[in-house]
Amino acid sequence: MSDELTILLVEDDPDSLANMVDILDLDGHRVRVAQSFAEVLNAAPQPSIELAILDRRLPDGEVEDHLAGLSERLPNAEFIIVTGFANMEGTIASFKHGVTDYLLKPVHPDVIRQSVARIAKQKRVEADLQRQQRFANQLLETSEAFIVVLDLTGRIVHFNKHFSEVTGWQLDDLIGRDYIDHCTPEPERERVGEIFQQTALGRTSSGVRNGLLTKSDRVRQIRWSDSTLKDASGNIESVLAIGIDVTDIIDAQEAAARDHRLAAIGQTVAGLAHESRNALQRINASVELLRLDLPLETDTREEVDSIARAANELGSTLEEVREYAAPIRLHRESVKLQEVWRQVWSNLSKSRGDRDAELIETQCDCGCPAEVDTLRLEQVFRNLFENSLAACENPVRIQIECLCKGTEDIHLDYSDNGPGLSAEQQQKLFDPFFTTKVKGTGLGMSIVQRIIEAHGGDIRVVKPVHCGARFRIRLGKDDAIQNACSGESKSLHA
Repeated sequence: MSDELTILLVEDDPDSLANMVDILDLDGHRVRVAQSFAEVLNAAPQPSIELAILDRRLPDGEVEDHLAGLSERLPNAEFIIVTGFANMEGTIASFKHGVTDYLLKPVHPDVIRQSVARIAKQKRVEADLQRQQRFANQLLETSEAFIVVLDLTGRIVHFNKHFSEVTGWQLDDLIGRDYIDHCTPEPERERVGEIFQQTALGRTSSGVRNGLLTKSDRVRQIRWSDSTLKDASGNIESVLAIGIDVTDIIDAQEAAARDHRLAAIGQTVAGLAHESRNALQRINASVELLRLDLPLETDTREEVDSIARAANELGSTLEEVREYAAPIRLHRESVKLQEVWRQVWSNLSKSRGDRDAELIETQCDCGCPAEVDTLRLEQVFRNLFENSLAACENPVRIQIECLCKGTEDIHLDYSDNGPGLSAEQQQKLFDPFFTTKVKGTGLGMSIVQRIIEAHGGDIRVVKPVHCGARFRIRLGKDDAIQNACSGESKSLHA
């Protein structure tokens, strides 16, 4: 911005007016004139006027009586008053109304130039600040990065529009609240807290990746660069975090790595299965022959039965690993998911025995219609039910709640009343071969995840309402069925 201003001169004396115009024209300013206060007050607002130089006393009154109206008509103007009739009362009244300068006639050209130059410089600084503020605001509103400002206690001061669009959080939801408690997954809170404390002491960091918890309990992976903001004295007053969403990149990397592992596992298992199948068949054949020659109630018969069980367990393990590594090919059919999980629950009646176990449903009128592979979905619910039955003590309470009302997809909330999942279990639950059981391959939940993802959905651990394990499952709904969902609770007892 140049130092030339648009100036309005309000003066009724022709000689004084001509003299002021000459001075201001020589300095390159754009000058307009008026000969009375009424001429300005009766005109339309003039926001382009940056400076008004006013004679204090004109035929239609004194300036202090009109300053309020002049300020409305000249909303962006600074005011200089020139007068040959100064008095203390009028001067004080003018400064109370925000007048910038007060000059006595006859005004020396250098005095008026210095005053105008000072105002021009002030205007330039203000314009620069406003331009920087607009630029900063534009960055905040249009950037596809996450921008978060925290005070030195970790409470949220501000975040940008992109943060709201991705997470679902609005600033009014979180302002003044602890960022780590509300936006960081529980297993990562201690580590993120340590990074924040170091940043608040002035140590910048970059490339730090951690989860960002959305309002719907989803976790996005963000790579952060953290620094500090300082006040005019150079003291740290807040922490600035700028993050880039790398969730899709990480998912793609993990999917590629998983496919590579699956291919390697598949090749290995295929070889093992080929080599082991004949050996297991020979073992089973030999066991059957031995059983024919051994009485039932003998120690030797028990040992032979133990060999048979071990062979069957080995065969089952090989089959489970082979199934995990094999590509999932779906044979879809239109079903209602409640019929699928009810069938699985019924099939588990023998394994439940006389346990006090109950499946509680909160289902919707549409019955959760979907185009799915029924056998694969039965496998999903069987794994979930068996895990809950193994983890829970009597009475066992498993709940499935339909949350698909008003959505295009089916959302199921699955929970039990067991001991729940530790932070490590939550983080590694879907990792292949991770298990806390004495027996088992640790592939059950990995297979569950692969089946659901093959249907275009997802499964994730969410925070339980009270205790136990809790999962949120999303699957595509049959588009042909548009019934609305309304709550209806039922239960299936053991």
